[in-house]
Amino acid sequence: MLRYALPLVLAISCPVLFACPDHEKEYDGKLQVTTLKAQCVTDDGNLMRYPKTRKPLVKMLRISTPAGTETGWHYHPYPGYGFVIAGTMEVTMKDGQKSRYEAGEAIYEVVNTAHNGRCISKTPCDLIVTFTGVENEPVTVMLPEKK
Repeated sequence: MLRYALPLVLAISCPVLFACPDHEKEYDGKLQVTTLKAQCVTDDGNLMRYPKTRKPLVKMLRISTPAGTETGWHYHPYPGYGFVIAGTMEVTMKDGQKSRYEAGEAIYEVVNTAHNGRCISKTPCDLIVTFTGVENEPVTVMLPEKK
């Protein structure tokens, strides 16, 4: 029970405990700054964590998925943070839970959890995803298709 309750409590309390600074004041009001997303958990409710390594690598990808196409089942061994530029992406977790991401929304990728993305819009889905990984290690691991 605590295993499921702790991420929920942290997700609710995180913004209160760790308030984000007012970025508009940092730039003396000259720039328009909008927080797109701020939370302490990935989108499946698990705590954020960063890789501990002597060979860090930040990898930024632009991913274009044609309308109606799926990514295939995969997982990410390292944290990833995305932004949907265009289209609507639906992500299904191994337990059947689904999340939908529209253009202009941020994604906090799940870590070590099998999932499949599907572009459900009539236009291609275009995403930018940044992974905090480890040099010479994959940020995405494809899973074999079930036959």
